[in-house]
Amino acid sequence: MKKILNVSVAAIAMLAALVACEKEASVADTDAPAKKQVTITASIPEGGLETKVELSQDGSNKKLIKLAWETGDTIDINGETFTIKDATISGDGHSAEFTGTDPGAGPYTISYSDLPGSFTAQTQASDGDTDHLGYSVSLTGADDYQDVTFNSTWASAHSATLAQSSVLSLRALLPAGMAANVRKVIFKASENVFNGGKTLEVTIGTPGDTDSDNLLKVYATLPAGDVVLAADMDLLVQFQVSANAYDKYTAYRKIDSGTTFVQSGSSQYLGINCSNIASYANASTTNIGESTNPYLIGDQHQMDKMHDELVADGTIYFKLVDDVDMTGITWAPLNNSGTYNLGINFDGDEYIISNLTPDNTKAYPSFVGVLNGLVKDVVFDGANVTAGNNTSGVLAGYIGSSGSSVTGNCSGITVKNSSVTGGTKNRLGGIAGLVSLTSLTISDCHVNNVTVSSSADRVGGMFGEVASSASLSNCTAIGVDVEGNINIGGLAGVGYGNFTNCSSTGSISSTNITSNVDIGLGGLVGYFETGTISKCHSSVAINQTTNGRDIGGLVGKMLAGTIEKSYATGNVTGQQRNVGGLVGLVTLTSGTARITNCYETGGVNANAYSGGLIGLHEKGTLIVSNCYSTGSVNGSFGLGGIVGYAAAASLTMGRSVAWNGSITAASIEAANWSSGAVVGVTFPTCALSDNYRNPEMALTAYWGTETGYTVALSSGYQHADVSSTHPLVNKEGAETTAVSLAKGQPDYPLFPYHGKCETGKTLSQLASTTLGWSSEIWDFSVALPTLK
Repeated sequence: MKKILNVSVAAIAMLAALVACEKEASVADTDAPAKKQVTITASIPEGGLETKVELSQDGSNKKLIKLAWETGDTIDINGETFTIKDATISGDGHSAEFTGTDPGAGPYTISYSDLPGSFTAQTQASDGDTDHLGYSVSLTGADDYQDVTFNSTWASAHSATLAQSSVLSLRALLPAGMAANVRKVIFKASENVFNGGKTLEVTIGTPGDTDSDNLLKVYATLPAGDVVLAADMDLLVQFQVSANAYDKYTAYRKIDSGTTFVQSGSSQYLGINCSNIASYANASTTNIGESTNPYLIGDQHQMDKMHDELVADGTIYFKLVDDVDMTGITWAPLNNSGTYNLGINFDGDEYIISNLTPDNTKAYPSFVGVLNGLVKDVVFDGANVTAGNNTSGVLAGYIGSSGSSVTGNCSGITVKNSSVTGGTKNRLGGIAGLVSLTSLTISDCHVNNVTVSSSADRVGGMFGEVASSASLSNCTAIGVDVEGNINIGGLAGVGYGNFTNCSSTGSISSTNITSNVDIGLGGLVGYFETGTISKCHSSVAINQTTNGRDIGGLVGKMLAGTIEKSYATGNVTGQQRNVGGLVGLVTLTSGTARITNCYETGGVNANAYSGGLIGLHEKGTLIVSNCYSTGSVNGSFGLGGIVGYAAAASLTMGRSVAWNGSITAASIEAANWSSGAVVGVTFPTCALSDNYRNPEMALTAYWGTETGYTVALSSGYQHADVSSTHPLVNKEGAETTAVSLAKGQPDYPLFPYHGKCETGKTLSQLASTTLGWSSEIWDFSVALPTLK
């Protein structure tokens, strides 16, 4: 056994201290007697390190590592260094004499160390070579040091505790020709068994030096100490076969409960049959692919084998057992052709698939083209998806399909540091292009630092489109950059389903350059219909520098559906109209749209028909209650603190507050629309009750320089509540019973609504006392209420 001199740090420090003391003594007391030099004998076990543990499937014999003293070896005794006397090495190197300074009175700590520089990264010259192995041993608390043997018998006789390093000995039966190409062997345990860590790497210095039996023989030094393994501890053994770190093959095993893996002074033997390693990581092939024994995936090669295992109208089970780097692979999506009826159940077990690059010549470039089945608990990092003219996402193009009996679903998916780019095909998302089936719940999915870009319709940071009755819960889109033509959202481009506890941050924009196009641009959802958005929020920067309308901090365009207990904080800028801090446009031909217990705090900048909470209520029934807006609103005309323009009589709004600091309409001449503290342009007979404005609001709008307007804002010249029997009055104070606001009608632009005003209260005080908002929903502990 080769020895490399490795004096411990403690020994060096002690030696330095002794030299310093001797120098001081030579000055202070030249008559101090020299310390006594002594000679001792030290022996190491003649049997060497023998096998104590097996994890064997190939029948290999035990391996014996022999020990011998060598020139240059030293022993440390209570900080004193004893050096070997070369001429005295005897007994095949197992016994030798050492000289050093008398360590004084006991008890004694006697130690020897010749270990590699790093336990966790070692280099073996070639297959089967043992020259790199080191040895460490200590006797602690010994009552003598004169004639030492480093074994348990001597330790017991001299009241000492023995600790020795051990050797890990691997015999791996590999596929023909592979053993000669292995450059590195990587051991990964689920417990901290490798010097307090989970990973040990042994680099093979000269790959190719192997016998013809396809057995790879690898050794590594393990530090002293006993580690009893937990029941069913996982152990991966990976074989790197090229200079590329990601090009490796993985074997997976479980250690039996109670096995002592690092047993003091032993050679730990692992014998594993990996002859089928290129196909899968499993030890057992019984019922493989079923739920009780899924295919185990630990590398690129096993990932690629998944294509061969899928069957029509059935579900095959897979499970990741390690991170997989897909660098250098052009990935063919699973289930990407034909009738798309291949079922998959894929458990990522929180591992990472990195650098996925799907083949963009295939249908639906993604990990799974059409997902029928379940993918859960996996992280995609650094994926690069080029959709071309296909519906795409990092995980899937479609989640579910009408042609399969297996419902598609996903949960616990994270996509980060990735991009999805497409051409003219609709539906792109960071996770999937389209959630196509109903009655399913997608939960705990996340995208982080993801770019999704297309010149087409329905583009989202997470999903391009979410079908009716599908539900998303606890999903987040953080730091997304989303660009499309129409129907673009930070989380989803189009949402027909339900969203609960979802959020988004980042930026979104549209490539549209055509004037007056309903682009549907929303911080969370671009186009929303029929479902419910509950307990969601968005802080997305929207700066739409080209043409387009229907832009909102949370939702761009809303039809029938409900938004509740949600908020938006991002600034929203649009070049044209229908821009809102929460919703850009509300329009529906049937059903009811509801916005309740919501708020927004971002500023709104647009041309016209824009409001702090809602830009334009175009048609249909809209109910707004217990909401507030604080962001400033700037534009040309038709601006309001809560709603910019209410064009339909079926708006019901109550107990809401325009707490905006300023509303500034640049065009205030008589030919333009009015603007108001609560609603800029109101249908005269809407149902508006108990709505308030900020008493400090600075309002610049039509009539703004005239006495009547000033009086209206400060003392209620406009009616505080409005109904069909008590409609709004125009500038001259006359009521109207108009059933429409036709352009050219004398009162056409002259119906702003300013609501009520109560001074001396914070917004929280106003909401909790005067308006009676629920303390179970709202937190009133600070000046502005927040949602619980």
